[in-house]
Amino acid sequence: MANDQKMADEILKNIGGIGNVKNLTHCMTRLRFVLKDESKANDENIKNIDGVMGLRKQGGQYQVIVGNNVSQTYTELMKLGVSGGAKSNEPVEKKKLTFKQVGINILDAIIGTMSPLIPAIIGGSMIKLLAMLLNMTGVLSVDSSTYNILNTIGDAPFFFLPMLVAVSAARKFNSNVFLALAIAGVMVHPVFMEIMEKAAEGKEATFAFVPVMSVKYTYTIIPAIVMTWLLKYIEDFADRITPIVMKNFLKPMLILLIAAPIAIIIVGPTGILIGTGLSEIVFFVHDKLGFLAVAIVGALWPLLVMTGMHRVFTPTIVQTIAETGEEAMVMPSEIGANLSLGGVSLAVALKTKNRELRQTSLAAASSAIIAGITEPALYGVAIRLKRPMIASVITGFVAGAVAGLAGLASHSMAAPGLFTSVQFIDQDNPMSILWVVVVMVLSVVLSFILTLVIGFEDIPESEDELLDLGTKDNITVASPIEGIIKPISSVQDDVFSREVIGKSIAIEPTGNTIYAPVTGTVTSVFPTNHAIGITGDSGIEVLIHVGIDTVKLNGEPFTTAVEQGDHVNVGDVVGTYDLAQIIEAGYDPTTIVVITNTEDYESITSFDRADVEAYTSILGAVKS
Repeated sequence: MANDQKMADEILKNIGGIGNVKNLTHCMTRLRFVLKDESKANDENIKNIDGVMGLRKQGGQYQVIVGNNVSQTYTELMKLGVSGGAKSNEPVEKKKLTFKQVGINILDAIIGTMSPLIPAIIGGSMIKLLAMLLNMTGVLSVDSSTYNILNTIGDAPFFFLPMLVAVSAARKFNSNVFLALAIAGVMVHPVFMEIMEKAAEGKEATFAFVPVMSVKYTYTIIPAIVMTWLLKYIEDFADRITPIVMKNFLKPMLILLIAAPIAIIIVGPTGILIGTGLSEIVFFVHDKLGFLAVAIVGALWPLLVMTGMHRVFTPTIVQTIAETGEEAMVMPSEIGANLSLGGVSLAVALKTKNRELRQTSLAAASSAIIAGITEPALYGVAIRLKRPMIASVITGFVAGAVAGLAGLASHSMAAPGLFTSVQFIDQDNPMSILWVVVVMVLSVVLSFILTLVIGFEDIPESEDELLDLGTKDNITVASPIEGIIKPISSVQDDVFSREVIGKSIAIEPTGNTIYAPVTGTVTSVFPTNHAIGITGDSGIEVLIHVGIDTVKLNGEPFTTAVEQGDHVNVGDVVGTYDLAQIIEAGYDPTTIVVITNTEDYESITSFDRADVEAYTSILGAVKS
């Protein structure tokens, strides 16, 4: 405590005193000052303060690196009267808004809103398919109440989709969830829908003498997203103009009175036109290219999944199925893309001599073929071994072409796999069953053969042995993420590149999960969840820092599965992050693993390997 107090006193004195500090925040290793006048700070004196490891100036911040004691030093500075950030987060640096950034923001809004809704959409789709199959086999007639109730259960997520979207979008944009629901509820209210139906038949619909376009909002997405985004600004406006004594009742009334008309007069019709336009683009591409469109999407699909861009197709798929009852370009292309990764994994399992890789490949193959879940095969096999990815892309193209020529179309949007293949069955075309089987078998067999022909560089078993963390003098640290090791000197942050706070290793991530690198106790979880500290049972102290300057993202792409004080075993999931979101926001996702008590060890070495995953040894330490 005394040392922390002394360090705080020395730092404050040498940055020009308390009067020179606008704001102070901290991350896992640095005090981040915003100074009124940086020229008043004595850089050399600060670098020479006992306990200070370095100094960095970036983005209008004066960053003093103090390592693991940062929170204690920060507390002492607060006691001295320094003004700190409310959430210990770095001020967000405003970036110039460009067309590219606008595009990224729009995609982020769509992806961020739709991703949480996928389970409801898939669940509803599969129940509708179940009702269809029961009707096709003669178990239920279309006139039976059981059939109609079952079909209603499946249809509910689509019919009330604007309300589901409103909830998800409100969380994304930090709008009031219940006000967003109320506005979306207007769009699907039975009375309003009846007014819209009459307007479609020629009877004029107006609101306060303003014409209201006839629009059907069930099954739609874009109007609710845009309206919920606008709601945040309407809330702020209503809050500013409402007297304090009347806020409880007048503010929500004004919000609804302003927002609902905007929704049904301007935003709703415009959103419908945009959604219809997107669907028309898909129809146009499919009409012009035919089966080639399906083939091209099939080849590109794994690459789209890697970047998260596959979620962009969700609104178009939903609206196309709502309008026509089927989708014939994107969903059929996924059959070959998904099952090819299963075939690739089976080939790797057959040829590899690495027992761990064989187990991983078999599990990944099962996931891809049976359930259509491809991430284990994509990241654990295809990308990791590189050349099998070529086999998957080729197969995706060929299988997509066959699916396109066969005229396969989906009546749902569940990830294509063995159990979900029923979505491609057309009750008016019994041959569709045969073609689905042909495409699935072709996808697995062709990718399997191509992988064996192209080959891959096997991973020596010694490189992926499970860690032995119980030895007294020789300690190893596992990779906390899946990715590719890069030279630490290449990191665009001199604190990490010069290993100021300890022996470090840099990993370019390919996955979205953070695993415990050692068995031990979680000693720190930064509020924005981008950095986690774990002290191993052996005494080794490991810091996991995901991305460079990602503290500026205020935690949006990160979630944590642990709290300070939790005990974890090596390989346990301790958090997740959205790799695509980090990249789209313009930040470097390079993850740094640091042994912060390097001085306690006689030597620390990094293992010579490229691709890594959980359980892969990346650092070894020998006790002094």
